[in-house]
Amino acid sequence: MEITLNPKRATRNTQPVTLNFTGPSMKPTLKPGDGLRVHPYGGRKIRIGDVVVVYPPERKQHVVHRVVSVDSRGIRTRGDNNNNTDAWVLCAENITGQVVGANRKGKNKTIYGGLLGRIYASGLRAIKQIDLIVSRILHPVYHRLARSGIFRNLLPQQLKTHILCFKRANGVEMQLLMGRWVIGRRLIGQDRWHIRRPFRLFVDEHRLPEAQNILRNQIKSS
Repeated sequence: MEITLNPKRATRNTQPVTLNFTGPSMKPTLKPGDGLRVHPYGGRKIRIGDVVVVYPPERKQHVVHRVVSVDSRGIRTRGDNNNNTDAWVLCAENITGQVVGANRKGKNKTIYGGLLGRIYASGLRAIKQIDLIVSRILHPVYHRLARSGIFRNLLPQQLKTHILCFKRANGVEMQLLMGRWVIGRRLIGQDRWHIRRPFRLFVDEHRLPEAQNILRNQIKSS
């Protein structure tokens, strides 16, 4: 069951509910499309490390982030993929419940809270920091190799790239696929591709067709 909670009644909820997660702020812990199992706290304490569903002050939608501090001043949260702590300070009444699990493509995943949640989140941040340092060191080499094009002819035919276009209300979003993997996106209103590492080694961004040309060819073939 997928539920959109009413913020005025959310904090009075006493039964477990399921929410559909959206947004990038909790990657890789949570991904868009995950079905979240949310348990109300009841008489339990809200712990640092818990992933919680909250209704921040002056917001009309719920937010799913991790608790990073609990003290006399209130409760602070932050997304696992965010660098900064959220601006709002919460009280217990702002919190709907704890996310204890997620269903992703039919597979159930436990979402740890408390001490295990803190350790997990600290590990993610350490990996992110190491990746940032390594990226800064290797960035010039990576882009030099990408510009050289020496890897582009090494891909087998079944992994050749292709583009999908998605018509949105305000334009066309483009996705670049290699086989079944989405390796890049060109968002509406942007003039460049965002291509995941290391796939830029295999792609010449300047030769990728424009959305208008792809749609025109699709119309002709249909």
